[in-house]
Amino acid sequence: MKQSKFRKKVDTLFILGAGSSKALTHVNTRKNDHSRSTTPVDNDFLAMMRHFSLKTGWQKKGIELLNDNWLDSSDFWSGGLESSIIKRVSDYDMLASLYKEKARRKVSNSEYLNWLSHLITDYLLKCRSNRSGETKKFVDFAFPEKTSHTKLNNRIITFNYDLIVDRVLLDRGWSKQRIYFDRIAKKEADGTRRNSLDEFPDPLLLKLHGSLNWRCSQGNFESIIDGTCDPKEKISIWTEDTKSAKPDDGHSPLIIPPIPNKPITISPIFSHLWTKAFEYLHEAKKTVIVGYSCPATDVMARSIFTQFRNMGATDIYVVDPGVNALANYVELMHGRVKKNIRWHYYRGFSEYIENEIR
Repeated sequence: MKQSKFRKKVDTLFILGAGSSKALTHVNTRKNDHSRSTTPVDNDFLAMMRHFSLKTGWQKKGIELLNDNWLDSSDFWSGGLESSIIKRVSDYDMLASLYKEKARRKVSNSEYLNWLSHLITDYLLKCRSNRSGETKKFVDFAFPEKTSHTKLNNRIITFNYDLIVDRVLLDRGWSKQRIYFDRIAKKEADGTRRNSLDEFPDPLLLKLHGSLNWRCSQGNFESIIDGTCDPKEKISIWTEDTKSAKPDDGHSPLIIPPIPNKPITISPIFSHLWTKAFEYLHEAKKTVIVGYSCPATDVMARSIFTQFRNMGATDIYVVDPGVNALANYVELMHGRVKKNIRWHYYRGFSEYIENEIR
């Protein structure tokens, strides 16, 4: 981590969880509780993915593979995404250690999660902002379109894979090297080369669990998932904004499913992004946390909140329908900020945008 004098000075840091994307995509429907264009949250993700995924082609095969290689007696699709994946990974690890023959009859964790990442990507690529205009209003506030990149002092950290916020910036034609990180490539053949003009040390949008439109080789994906990647190797990462990779083409979406003890910071790219997130939190005058509950299972995320120290912060906003959300963050960040900091609370993202963004 850089010394304070070398870190990016952040005016407002937005931290986005699944609740933010659901708020920006939610539409009211008469027949169903969920629209195909709305991003699901953890507890209904698997059920919605199974319901809306294609019943033919590789998507059908993927749904069957996830179901057939589920190792518990419970229904895989009725659980939350995070708890179900943690259960599967833990069960397979136990079998591989104690009952190797039984484990060999099932696909490995890396293959299971590779198929899952393809299905997640295929599903979320079809999700879209609703017609409220709030997505654009929010992004225009965070990153005014006519302001030079070098003068943009707000930043966004997101735990989401989707492109709901990204699309506003991509539609402007803004450089992905400035949006995501400066070694992301336009195509696989470009490798990790970086033009000096693309160098941008402080990305605008930190996607800490990866992104739908990031691609890497299947081998690199599996090595990151397994925690066996070379911590010194800069792997080739490129973008594809409109379509999902197929499981048999040798490419994988670079999204990290909710696995226990996420090993992602072993990989140089995720180490870079998480370090940047820590630095931004250190330097932000205002922090706005939207739709992210910071669950106990997300150890890495909790650590960046409990281990930072920012005595220059003035305001913290918590935007969440949960009645205990504000109190949870006050307790989590106790001692990390000065005692007289101003705390603010809004029940929903629309309410925050209406009252704070002008």
